[in-house]
Amino acid sequence: MSASGGPSIRHPFSGAIYALQEDGNVRISGDGGEGVFRPDGRWVSGELREADPQMCVWISNQSPPPEQLESSLLVTQEGAERS
Repeated sequence: MSASGGPSIRHPFSGAIYALQEDGNVRISGDGGEGVFRPDGRWVSGELREADPQMCVWISNQSPPPEQLESSLLVTQEGAERS
């Protein structure tokens, strides 16, 4: 887990840490500094201006929290009952 509480992963080649922030952006920390990137790998801010877009997509594509899954299941079940 990252300091922000979201999931994080170390890049296998660069060693940089890719951490999902609460706003859905990805914070990358490495030898070149830090930077914030959108989930598709586009730069937002920071001194680090390059990211692995596949890592950004992967870390930001996490499963929704259980409470969202439960509400989705209820909506699906209600729709099935009407049919």
